[in-house]
Parts: sequence; C-alpha cells; structure tokens
Amino acid sequence: MINIIKSGVGNIGSIVRVIQDLEIQFKIINHPEEINEKWKIILPGVGSFDSFIESLIKQKLYNKLRELVLSKNLPILGICVGMQALFLSSEEGKNTGLSILEGKCIKYKESNIKIPHMGWNKVKIIKNNPLIQDNENYFYFANSYHVLPKNNEIIIATTDHGYNFPSVIGYKNIYGSQFHPEKSYSQGLSLIKNFILKC
Repeated sequence: MINIIKSGVGNIGSIVRVIQDLEIQFKIINHPEEINEKWKIILPGVGSFDSFIESLIKQKLYNKLRELVLSKNLPILGICVGMQALFLSSEEGKNTGLSILEGKCIKYKESNIKIPHMGWNKVKIIKNNPLIQDNENYFYFANSYHVLPKNNEIIIATTDHGYNFPSVIGYKNIYGSQFHPEKSYSQGLSLIKNFILKC
C-alpha cells in the first residue's frame, strides 16, 4: 500500500520499522520504474535541501514524483526535508524544489532561539484534517528551516519555537510534517496510520 522513497541521503530505517509495525505492505523505491502507481507515497527527508533535491534528480525520481502527485493525484506525505521539498525553494540552498506547493522554506528568524530546533515540541491543530486528530500532542523535531506557504489555508497545525511556524500541512492529496512521526512513538505511529488509511 505504500511507496517509501529512498532518496540516497539519510537512513529510512525508522520509517520502515513503523510501517512494518503497522503490518502495511510497502516497497522501498530507488528508481521511478519501481513505483506502484496504485499506492500512496511517503517521502522521508534528512540532510540539506540541495542534497535531497539533487539525489531525487540523480535517481530520476524528481519528475516522476511531480507527475504522480500533480497529474495522477497520488497521495504523498513529506517528512521533514521531504515536506520542505514539496515547495518551490529554500533559503538553505539554490536548487528548485518539487514545486508541488507554492511557498518557500526559511531559516528561523528569531535570534534568541536554539537552532537547530531539536527535540520534543508541542503541535497544535488549527484546522481539522484526517491526518492528525489529537488537538495537542508532542512530536520529535530536528530542523533549522521551516516552510512558509503562500496559502495559509494549507496549514493544519503549528508549533511554537520562538514564534508559531507551520508544522503540519495538507492540501488535497498532499501532506507534510516538519517533525519526524517515525521517531515520535505512538502519536507518530497514529499520524502515519491516518495517512495510510484515511487520507
């Protein structure tokens, strides 16, 4: 039921273990011809924005992901840099993102906060969505940049780190979490399960 995109940067072991715990059928994707076009997509991301995008291009997954999400309406869940990559650009690098959503990624603007934003923080829902349903819960973050969508209507939840930033987004078949649900115990497992079964 799930295509897990392996970008070539970072370790996807944690997300694989969660999917196994949920007893959901999955496939690890390294090349576009491996994708099952009837299955949803999880796009885990670690490392820098540019290295992540460059890896997708090298593996010929960049254009394929755009086609599947924009033309064939396959549901996608981007995690951390995988969420940031759904947008047009990032202050972290020079490469163009997947441009599936309008907006960009910016570095935290407050000078008196700890960067990177590491550890557990509260996520507060501001818009109803089947992806995440507990009104407030804690999830594990590891990021120095966050998304700034052009359309605030796609923001499902926010988190306070010096100021409120978007930590969960959702628009039609497109979803993203800035935190790592695969490292967030039962509440993270619940979010991934919701994506697979309800989104």
